[in-house]
Amino acid sequence: LYADTALAEKLKRLGAELRFALLTSEASVANLADAPESAVKAEQLPLAVAVVASAHKKCERCWHHREEVGQISEHPDLCQRCVSNIDGAGEERHFA
Repeated sequence: LYADTALAEKLKRLGAELRFALLTSEASVANLADAPESAVKAEQLPLAVAVVASAHKKCERCWHHREEVGQISEHPDLCQRCVSNIDGAGEERHFA
């Protein structure tokens, strides 16, 4: 996402949970002035969106494409979040 300063501050408050609010594997917020020409601009908000396919493997449990999938020997088909939810204390969310 590319947003003006005020909107970017609000979006960044979600932290890592922004990806859950947007139903995507990963999300980040950058300055609206840095948006590429290919970004789709919102009509009513100071916001532009650029989508890029992930290069990471898909977690078999949550279907998010995460860097750590394939790197956890006990659960090679899962992401760290799912391993924590299965074998650990589980994730803690605050917003989404």
